[in-house]
Amino acid sequence: MTRSHLAACALVFATLRGPTSAGVTFGPVRSQPGKSVRLVSHAETPGGTIERTIDGKTSKGTINITRDRELVWTFRAPMADGTKRGMVRVNKLTTTTRIVIGGKEEKTTDDSKLTDKMFAMSKAPTGEWMIKLDGSFPDASAANEIEEMKVYLKREWFPEHEVSLSDSWEFDPAWIKMIIEKDLEKAQTIGTMNLRQIRHSEKFDKAMADVSVRSTGGDYQADGSQTSASIELAGQISVNLNTMLDETLDIKGTINSIASKPGETTKIKLPVHLTVTKSFVTDGP
Repeated sequence: MTRSHLAACALVFATLRGPTSAGVTFGPVRSQPGKSVRLVSHAETPGGTIERTIDGKTSKGTINITRDRELVWTFRAPMADGTKRGMVRVNKLTTTTRIVIGGKEEKTTDDSKLTDKMFAMSKAPTGEWMIKLDGSFPDASAANEIEEMKVYLKREWFPEHEVSLSDSWEFDPAWIKMIIEKDLEKAQTIGTMNLRQIRHSEKFDKAMADVSVRSTGGDYQADGSQTSASIELAGQISVNLNTMLDETLDIKGTINSIASKPGETTKIKLPVHLTVTKSFVTDGP
């Protein structure tokens, strides 16, 4: 191999690894003129198992849950008083559950009433994000989905200070928790990221970080019924450092849950795979 070839190989290797001393300062997404952000998430539980015991008799089976979300977020220029504003269009919010146990199949599909609708959103400088519906149906009928959107808007996953390769930080994975397992809304959750790599190209730089999420929680009622669940997830996230858009999230793990009431206990184990992609698309709203 010639010296020029060796130099070229060294350059490519250095580009893929990124300089070990390089630091990264994350920031808010840099809006692209005439563009909106399209968010697509898919969560599934391949190979899930269920064990149900009723009055001492146990039945075993399989369970598969699929959650699909597609939303388009459009952020407008802030108002004179600093109020943030924008629009969100819901293209899909669907959850499908299939259980096969004791020779019987139960399948349900929940298509949100928010599908194909568009809403205004705003946040005063000292307030919380507000989502205003069009009045075609009561807010309460889609309260969970609206809360999911608010949690997404409030998320703060990246530190404001500069981080270097191998640096770690904690973040609140509430939105991840909601789109994977809604029954864990009161659970204690810990999320950690670790900056693993900075990739360079002619068009943009990209930060790659390892992600881990742990969550445990339980609920106990006066009538003796109780539920408990835990989540352990691991994967990676990529951030375009030119636009600050977190373009991909891919994590896998397991959910274990137990629900019991007098005379009946249900144990569920769900292998989980969650993928989220974001991209800029032509501004629709």
